[in-house]
Amino acid sequence: MRPVYALLVPIVLATACGPKPTRTVSPSPLQPAKAQSERPAAAPAISAQAVRSHIAFLAADAQEGRAPGTAADTRVQTYVEKAMMAAKLEPGLANGFRQSFEIVDGVRVYAGTETLLDVSGLIVPHRPVPFSADTKASGPVVARLVYVGFGIPKGQGGGDYRGLARKVKGSIVVARAGGPDDPRIGEAERRAQSKAIAARDHGAVGFILWDPSAEVPLPNHGEARDLGLPAVFVGKAGTQQLVRVLSRGRADDAEAVRPGARSSKMGTLQTPVERVQVATANIVGKLPGPGANAPILVVGAHMDHLGFGNASSLAPDRREIHNGADDNASGVAVMLELCAALARLDAKARPFEIRCLAFGAEEMGLLGSKHYVEGLAAAERERIAAMLNFDMVGRLGPDGLIVDGVGTSKAWAELIAATKADLVVRTGEGGYGPSDHSSFYGAEVPVLHMFTGAHEDYHKPSDDLAKINVDGAVAVALFSERLVKEVLARKLVPDYVAQTRPSPRRGGFRASLGTVPDYAARVDGVRLEGVRAGGAAEKAGLRKGDVIQRLGERDVHNVDDYMAAFAEMKPDVAITVVVERDGNRVELQLTPQAPPSR
Repeated sequence: MRPVYALLVPIVLATACGPKPTRTVSPSPLQPAKAQSERPAAAPAISAQAVRSHIAFLAADAQEGRAPGTAADTRVQTYVEKAMMAAKLEPGLANGFRQSFEIVDGVRVYAGTETLLDVSGLIVPHRPVPFSADTKASGPVVARLVYVGFGIPKGQGGGDYRGLARKVKGSIVVARAGGPDDPRIGEAERRAQSKAIAARDHGAVGFILWDPSAEVPLPNHGEARDLGLPAVFVGKAGTQQLVRVLSRGRADDAEAVRPGARSSKMGTLQTPVERVQVATANIVGKLPGPGANAPILVVGAHMDHLGFGNASSLAPDRREIHNGADDNASGVAVMLELCAALARLDAKARPFEIRCLAFGAEEMGLLGSKHYVEGLAAAERERIAAMLNFDMVGRLGPDGLIVDGVGTSKAWAELIAATKADLVVRTGEGGYGPSDHSSFYGAEVPVLHMFTGAHEDYHKPSDDLAKINVDGAVAVALFSERLVKEVLARKLVPDYVAQTRPSPRRGGFRASLGTVPDYAARVDGVRLEGVRAGGAAEKAGLRKGDVIQRLGERDVHNVDDYMAAFAEMKPDVAITVVVERDGNRVELQLTPQAPPSR
């Protein structure tokens, strides 16, 4: 599970005939219910056997954790596609059910080559990192190693680099992971990428991130941006050799190495690495509405999980299959059976098009749902009346079902109350959250997110079928079926209520801009999904869609540059911001704010 801001603009939906209705905005947003005799006949019940069967396939060891880009990922896509076809859904895309897209997932060493960290014949065990430059064409860098402590950057020549400028220039910088126990040091300064950028800014030719106690390497997963210099990670396995090099053989303990320590001999660092491009897909099926302009109701869930474990695993020291029975085989199972039940309705009882989506790469940052939403034509996007998202709905307990997004439309609270029956339902207001509904809410679509709660097996190998409450998942599906049928019976187009994305709290960053970055956008810079009301960015005139290309004295080419700039900002000290807006360069003055208190 995983973030998008929306502008307060009415959405106009087209229906099959007659004038185009706008979303309901009256204090009582629900149309009068039809008489019971006019309601569609009850469809066959959603069966526990069918739900369990889906989860059993998706969460089997044979699917190896459903990591994007794997053969198992493709098998799961085929399974979901066939399940939609069996339920009599039509292809939801012009060319079929499958919407393919590519993502970056870390780096790998070129075939026939190897990375190297060698100090005059002493080989230091290490691992590649996703922000390293590729030295295959340029060849290795040869330089002395210089230790800079935590490598905390606070502007040019400041922080842990104070007094070390001459030693650092032309060297391979060694910086400890993390940071000191100092609340004044924010998250931006502690990031590994910010440390590599600081080393580069000070003229280093290579970078080593060092964690003396780490038995697990720095995660090599997800977006992998080249920060301009070869870089590796050294953990516990290489600490003895690194201490020997930096102390010139006079110490055997990492804590004895002092900032400014320098190797007496030259080191060789080579990182022949390439970005890993993998292909995955969304699966899209539909139940047609009464016409080409009918409103669309989206029902979605994500297919992917963590494979054998990655940076998101909460058992990082265990390379085991993470089956993700709850996260999110349960959601896919409920989505498939809900769509199958809706397919059994008479077409006359479906005044909307029902669009059923299984998203790829959610665990990597909602990439599948973002790809889908961004690929919609404006007219098609405006037809989406609402989106229901199912993520982790397999552990229903006494506390009941959590339904988030109730504040995204005035219609939801009454509708839930009218359809929950005996199900215990707890509601949350927010439309933003760490799952795929957030991508739709950012496109000004009312959303509901179904979730049965967190548990100790979340993102661990222990999230298995045996722990799923199948009857509970069926109860969630039946509640959702009642809710959707009520929407259809009332021909309800929910009104859209804009919310501000929650602001990060004090302690993470020393300054706040009030920006909402689009972390998945592939642009030269950082594109904004939005700006927070009352924040520094809004006051400065920044807008949704702007691409930040400079913050203060720092050029911004990617999210890592953007984050590194936070290490150099201070509240109430104005900076210049340069953005690309509609093909034009726009320069603005922005005054960062102090982060909101908890």
